[in-house]
Amino acid sequence: MPSDATLVFYLMGLAAIMMASNRVRYDLIALFVLVALALSGILTPAEAVAGFGATIIIMVAGLFVVGEMLDRTGVARSVGDLILRHGRGQEVRLMIPLSVGAAILGSVMSSTAVVAIFIPIVLRIARDSGINAARLLLPMSFGALISGMLTLIGTPGNLAVSDALRAATGQPLGFFSFSLVGALVLLAMLLFFVLVGRHLLGPLTTDGTGRMRRTDRSFAELYRNHGFDRVEVLRLERDFTGSAARDLTKTAPRILSRWRRGPAGTPHTALFSIGMEFQRGDLIVVTGSDEEIARFGETPGVAPFRSFYKDMNRWIDTLGIMEVMIHPEAGIRGRTLSDLDFRATYGLEVLDILRDTSRLDDMQSTPLRGGDRLLVAGPWPRLDGINAEGRDFVILEEPAERAQSVPNSNKLWIALLILAAMIGVSVGGLSITMAVILAAIAAVMTGTISANQAYRSIRLETLVLIAGMLPLSTALDKTGGADMIVDALLHMAGNDSPRAVLLALFVLTMSLSWILSNTATLVLVAPIAVEAALSMGVSPVPMAVAVLIAGSSGFASPVSSPVVTLVVNPGGYRFGDFLKTGGPLTVVVAAITLLVVPLIFPF
Repeated sequence: MPSDATLVFYLMGLAAIMMASNRVRYDLIALFVLVALALSGILTPAEAVAGFGATIIIMVAGLFVVGEMLDRTGVARSVGDLILRHGRGQEVRLMIPLSVGAAILGSVMSSTAVVAIFIPIVLRIARDSGINAARLLLPMSFGALISGMLTLIGTPGNLAVSDALRAATGQPLGFFSFSLVGALVLLAMLLFFVLVGRHLLGPLTTDGTGRMRRTDRSFAELYRNHGFDRVEVLRLERDFTGSAARDLTKTAPRILSRWRRGPAGTPHTALFSIGMEFQRGDLIVVTGSDEEIARFGETPGVAPFRSFYKDMNRWIDTLGIMEVMIHPEAGIRGRTLSDLDFRATYGLEVLDILRDTSRLDDMQSTPLRGGDRLLVAGPWPRLDGINAEGRDFVILEEPAERAQSVPNSNKLWIALLILAAMIGVSVGGLSITMAVILAAIAAVMTGTISANQAYRSIRLETLVLIAGMLPLSTALDKTGGADMIVDALLHMAGNDSPRAVLLALFVLTMSLSWILSNTATLVLVAPIAVEAALSMGVSPVPMAVAVLIAGSSGFASPVSSPVVTLVVNPGGYRFGDFLKTGGPLTVVVAAITLLVVPLIFPF
């Protein structure tokens, strides 16, 4: 009859086969592992479900809320815009700052938190650039994983390695003592993805065309389909009130909306209306021919600003457009816009009406017919609710840039303060789990995200996957399976060559990190590495550093660390994606460790 440890190994192999088949959801596989461990008697039911009460689960759930806050307040968009602006829409120029940024941040704070924060940023960049998100998310998460190789606090397991050295030699590792090795690994990872890895993660664009999508195309086409060839933003250099405002509106091309910064600095966008007055610093959106806009731009007190399409983020949060059709059986057929008092009734401005292929010259007084296509503008909630009153309208099209809108952009600075406070208190010594919970509470209390939105942002499938795989660590430790793996690898390495033992320790640590947590693996292997070196009469430092590097090298498994597990669903990755990219990368990291570590830390 096989031992309990052997049963655990069989279960691990079966789970790996199921994952590699891509026929079963990863979260269901995790639940299968959990139930099998309990029914076999290897773990008690309480031990089997203990993963759902682990601090990592609470932290990841809170980080989903923080990530949603960053997305809904525009922090993700702002960071994404900055990276996009410098990346100029080029995949490599986007991938490198994302990966390096995740590595640097992860070296001083929780790498899991970094990935959760970066996910909405990467998804935003992918939407805005048209690049397949799968080609950006995995390099970013690998960068965060490598952060554990850059500083002593990059991962809690590093402290276990340092403590093992201190206990044996009296000399712990320094804060940056192994950073050079980590930097070389990060450089190797970037070169790998630039040259090879990114091409293994699907087509460049989500539609497989290999062409970048223009971010202004849909919005521009909606305007152009209705005859608005130019949409420009102009800046007012003085106040226009009373008769000056009336004169301005008479000489201007059609004014669509006005943007103004309020007394508290909060931006406000309003649709144009008769009698509207203007202040110095206001921005106005106008549409017309090239000649009309150029002539209006020469008006005293009016200065060109920029194209509406290049200033999209200023308007997209509060001002949208949509094309709707009058329902063939609508009750408003035969009535005019004036009869309906359309603006007061719906809170929207009708910019244009197309009947068949012709534009209506007198929109206000022409009776509406079924099939008429209206281009309407206004706040997004009003646009979304245009067909709530009966069934008069059919929404035909909205701009693809709608995905760029941020509902709570006026609370961006609040979100940044919450994020900075979360990072600050965690670096200052407060438990990262407590810091994340406090940040999630602050996000709801300040209104940057509602309680319902917070709960909806939590991805249960990811939590189930992590919680379901955590009991494997307990099972290996309880049955002695981890000790069996250690003994077997060290026996194969022998005691004659320090480099052979170093390589065996690297393989051992990396393999266990696919199953156990990074911290549990390093706690287990670090004393073994130190003892092996001392028994051979060589310095234990290179062995300890090799173990430390290997502990953050779980590239080839989607469940090696929450850092990589978090991107599985957003990136739509399969088990094979991690083998194709993580497998070769692991070999590269092993080679760097074998060649470089003994040079920096002689035996």
